[in-house]
Amino acid sequence: MIEFLTVLFIFTTFLFSPLITIIILILLSVFWSLSITLIVCILYGCWMYFDRDIDSQGGRWSERLRRLSIWNYFTDYFPLKLIKSEDLDANRNYIFGFHPHGSFSFGALGNFGTDATYFSNLFPNIRPHLMLLHLQFLFPFTREILLYLGACCVSKNSFEYFLNGNQGKGHALVVIIGGAREMYLTKNDTMILYLKKRKGFVELVLKHGASLVPVISFGENELYQRSTCFNLPWGRFIFRHIPLRRSIITVVGKPIHVKQNINPISQDIDQIHNEYIRAVEQLFEFNKNKYDLGHVNLEIV
Repeated sequence: MIEFLTVLFIFTTFLFSPLITIIILILLSVFWSLSITLIVCILYGCWMYFDRDIDSQGGRWSERLRRLSIWNYFTDYFPLKLIKSEDLDANRNYIFGFHPHGSFSFGALGNFGTDATYFSNLFPNIRPHLMLLHLQFLFPFTREILLYLGACCVSKNSFEYFLNGNQGKGHALVVIIGGAREMYLTKNDTMILYLKKRKGFVELVLKHGASLVPVISFGENELYQRSTCFNLPWGRFIFRHIPLRRSIITVVGKPIHVKQNINPISQDIDQIHNEYIRAVEQLFEFNKNKYDLGHVNLEIV
């Protein structure tokens, strides 16, 4: 029960953050003071303005927050498990390509946004940064939590900040490659990856001589049933937004080490991109039967 309540609280807070913020402001205005509430909003708005670059500069990173026991309850609900294929050299920087997006990428949050599945033990001296849409950093409360978890905005500035070498080595930028487009393609029994047209991350890897690591989260697509109407996710609880209690195994594949090429041409990008797609396919085929997903087909679009 405690695992369910934890997922209910955390996911509901993040999913309905804009609505919750509005409700809290209305309640404060009615039961406390409208003028004081306005002052608080103005002050926090000023703080967000002056603090606007932090989401592309590594967040605030708090080991204490990442290791809170609440995240253990969160990951135990499914449960989540993190598997590594081989050790990673802490003297390099990495881009982790996370697949699939699924409905809400619980595997990405639990495995890389927290230390509940022991990322720090599996990959010592590697610091993962979950890359999210800028929209995620516009709402109070959840914004601050994400920043302290080390999450960053998925933007060119963020990639440049970590990969240019000025921040040292040992950074892993976790990118959900398929993005929202892939979320709408999610099906049960078929892992559809929106990848063929996504090449920007490959160009960044080439320019900075970083390493590409394919990551597949087995079971991510099985957390919700899909309604026949608009292919909407259908889970449990009142609004059917809570995921089903099913295992997620996230496998971190072998790195593709890329030689630095400051001015890559399209052929260079295509070569590494094709190599990455083959690595994703191999990772999927090698592991799918291990995790009871032998019936699932892989489709890269």
